[in-house]
Amino acid sequence: MDYSNRKSAAGSEPENVLTVTDVNRHVKRNIESDPGLNDVWIKGEISNFTHHASGHMYFSLKDKNAQIRCVMFSRFAGTLREKPKAGAEVLAYGSVSVYEKRGEYQLYIRYMQPAGMGALFLEFEKLKKKLAAEGLFDSERKSEIPKFPKRIAVVTSPTGAAVRDVINVISRRYPAVEVTIAPAVVQGDAAPASIRAALAKAAQLPRLDTILIVRGGGSIEDLWGFNDESLARDIAACTVPIISGVGHETDFTIADFVSDLRAPTPSAAAEVSVPDLTELVAGLNNVENRLLRITKDSIRYFNTRIDTVSATVSYRRLLDEIDRKRQYLDDLMNVAKKQLVYDCRSLRERIESLGKQLNGLDPKRVLQRGYSVTRDARTGKIIRSVKSVKNGQLLNVSLGDGDILTRADLKANESQGALDFD
Repeated sequence: MDYSNRKSAAGSEPENVLTVTDVNRHVKRNIESDPGLNDVWIKGEISNFTHHASGHMYFSLKDKNAQIRCVMFSRFAGTLREKPKAGAEVLAYGSVSVYEKRGEYQLYIRYMQPAGMGALFLEFEKLKKKLAAEGLFDSERKSEIPKFPKRIAVVTSPTGAAVRDVINVISRRYPAVEVTIAPAVVQGDAAPASIRAALAKAAQLPRLDTILIVRGGGSIEDLWGFNDESLARDIAACTVPIISGVGHETDFTIADFVSDLRAPTPSAAAEVSVPDLTELVAGLNNVENRLLRITKDSIRYFNTRIDTVSATVSYRRLLDEIDRKRQYLDDLMNVAKKQLVYDCRSLRERIESLGKQLNGLDPKRVLQRGYSVTRDARTGKIIRSVKSVKNGQLLNVSLGDGDILTRADLKANESQGALDFD
């Protein structure tokens, strides 16, 4: 914009007079065209915070020498884990522009997190771009999830809430499937190596159809083990379809992007891994009802044809035509009956098979085959190792037909794992 030669003759108005809007718009264009202001990270302390009813957030970021007005629109504010508070130090990402109406320049924030987490986020974004460029996230390389799996492996912590949620959902929806837990550490420095080892063991299981990698929600640090590059490459190389269900709906990890299917939560991962048995039975019932309707419609159609023929042909030809149609109708009914019998028998056998498999999952039946479960008589905690038993400790042994209260007697060969009960 050229501001030269703006002088006017005495008593006349200057040429090319600008409006306030013109000036603000010109300043806005110049700021927005500066690449150094398009994608910026700014660290500062929140002040004058206002959360509007529209969902937009208005506040300032300040340091000890200056401040800048900020706006975070609702579509971005909705991704925040916690509502920002005045006085909190944050790291904000966005672009600088001008609000023309008031002639104020301000930071339009697209992402924000507590100060100190910026390094992790940048590391996450760097790895994400690297693997995406290699094609590890491409849908073309991902496998389809089996609709009727016979065996599923779950890579997760054996003591967390996530494993209980997964087992409960699968047992309710499709009890015929076999579920195997591949225990792993899912938090801390040891998590990546532990998850990789559990994934490798799970992938070697026979008759395995699907692998679930799940963990409950947490902070970015809690979920960081699922952002490991080596783990991502192991997931991409796995020949068994993998479903990830890590954290909450707003959480994303590298494991989510590279897996064959991403579910927002562990429970959601369990739901998409198996069909709903109730819906399957309802579908078979619909097929049966549809076949019955087709049969009835065919009968009505041929009855109408018979009436039409009877009005246009001679009595003898009419009888012949009726006999032929009756024979065809008999054949049609026989086929329909055979199909109905076959469908009903298949449905009944399927339901009986599912019932037997469900009974086979009953822990009491395992005990009745000669196995037992030993617990601490005082706390009820299951004893998994001789090393956790003290001499003279009171124990409760559960058998198929009852319980035995006994006391541990550690022998001299305890180092070989021997444990006697008196």
